[in-house]
Amino acid sequence: MKKFFPVLLLLFAFTSVLRAQDSYDDILNFKLPPLDSLFKGALKGPMAELYDIQKGGEMLLLKSEKRKWLEYFSLSGTYQFGVMGVSSFLDLGENYPLVYQYTGGEQIFYNAGASVRFPLDKIFDRRSRIKRQRLKIRELELQKDVWYDDNRAKIIELYFKSQEILSNIRLLVDQAIFADELYNSTKKKYLIGAALLQDLNTAMVTQAQTKMQLERSLAELKSSVMKLEILTNTKILN
Repeated sequence: MKKFFPVLLLLFAFTSVLRAQDSYDDILNFKLPPLDSLFKGALKGPMAELYDIQKGGEMLLLKSEKRKWLEYFSLSGTYQFGVMGVSSFLDLGENYPLVYQYTGGEQIFYNAGASVRFPLDKIFDRRSRIKRQRLKIRELELQKDVWYDDNRAKIIELYFKSQEILSNIRLLVDQAIFADELYNSTKKKYLIGAALLQDLNTAMVTQAQTKMQLERSLAELKSSVMKLEILTNTKILN
């Protein structure tokens, strides 16, 4: 039983190293997408779509404004078809019965006309109305450009912040790998009596501190990247 216990500890240490190495590989292989693709993704987000919808509505109003000259003209027409009937009777006297008569014929009636009116206030203001509508469209375009520039500035700030954190994390991963190797090496030595319990505790504390620092940096990186995902409408984290 005494021999079996150290073997279990060695197997546990070996599997822990393998799991940690897989986790470290995931971290080291993580890369941010190109900055240009994030900018393009931002233009596919809901805010950009909202500006496009508003612009589309104003464009339709501009087309309607340009066609309003048609309201100065109007056409009218009526058409009727039917049968006109007249009933009458003839009284020839007491010795004769009443003679009833009915006459009728088809009738068609139609009328067509056109009218033109010139509301001078609308005629002279038409060019100004069209210009004002075009200015509204241009205003929306500028608002979208201002939003996009502000959004790109935020993306750039978060992007390079994430890159900096990622660089620090790679250094912390190297330290964590070294701390794991030191801990496992010290544990093996302790099991065979080549190291003291104090040495094992020191290696364990170093390992724990290194991993805590790595976890804090990973949490900070995740926060920055998730904000990037929202701003760019792009999935980055798996």
